[in-house]
Parts: sequence; C-alpha cells; structure tokens
Amino acid sequence: MLDQIIQRIIRIVKFDYPVYREIKNDENATTEALLIVLAASLIGSLGTLFQGGGFGAFLLAVGIAVGGWLLWSWLTMFIGTRMFGGDTQFWPMARILGYAQTPRILGVLSIIPCLGGLVSLAAGIFSLVLGVIGVREALGVPTEKAIITVLIGWVVVFILGVILTLLVLGTAFISVGFSAG
Repeated sequence: MLDQIIQRIIRIVKFDYPVYREIKNDENATTEALLIVLAASLIGSLGTLFQGGGFGAFLLAVGIAVGGWLLWSWLTMFIGTRMFGGDTQFWPMARILGYAQTPRILGVLSIIPCLGGLVSLAAGIFSLVLGVIGVREALGVPTEKAIITVLIGWVVVFILGVILTLLVLGTAFISVGFSAG
C-alpha cells in the first residue's frame, strides 16, 4: 500500500491527470487518502507543540484537519454536483481531496521560525491547486467551475474551523479563569 501511495503522490505533484480518475475509482484509496490527511495534519500540527500550544491544542488541530477534510469533501461534492452538474459521490471526492493534501506534509517545517509559516502557506496553496485539478477531473467540469467549487467549500470549512478553535480555546480560557479565581 505504501508503495502505491508514494507512486500516486509523485504522479499528483507531477500533474499526471489520469491518476485522479484512478484514485476516484479505487475504493482502497479511501484509506490511503485518510493516511495522507492524518500524516499531513500530524506533521503540520507539530508546530503547535513546539510553540507551546500543548498536547490538547495539537489534538484539536489534528481533529479539525480530519473533520475539515470530510466536511470539505462533502461540500465540494454537493456544490459541484448541484450547482455545476458534475458527477461524483462523497467517498470518491474525499479520496481526491485527501490526496490533494499531500503538500501539507511539508508542514514539518512549521517548527522553523519564519520559514515554517512561508512553507506552510505555499503548501496550502499548492494543495488547493491540486484540489482544483482533482475536482475538475472527478466532476468532469471546466477549470473555472472547479475553482469556484473548491474555494467555496474551502472558505466555509476555514471559517468553521476558526469558529470551532475559538470556541474551544475560549471555553478553555474561561474554565482556567474560574478555577484560578
């Protein structure tokens, strides 16, 4: 399985478009996509630990990443099929968007001050680009529609992730304040 994941990752970053259809149609690629999302979120969240965020913040970041992937996949599938007449189901879309998160594995560099943030930003943008290509291939829609589909879903997930993080952190700060007083 690992060899196949690595081969597909190489093909994705080389913009080998047929690999997206392979992933879309391979039910075994669901586990592969989950492993990529977990690896990217675990590695990307290491910066949280090294910057004093604590283990709870680390787990929250990983949970939000995995939940965000699933929600983004559903929203992208819903928008692409309902608004633009694309043809796909949830799990094929989740596989595509899971593999598209491959560049986020570079988040391991987030532990390096200054450089880490830039690399994480570049990896995030590259992931969106790969997501657009994958969505275009999975839905069979033009690039413009794939861009709109990916961005709408991503913005919604980003906003919900920020709100969830603020709610959890706010609750933690309030409970610490009450226990200290």
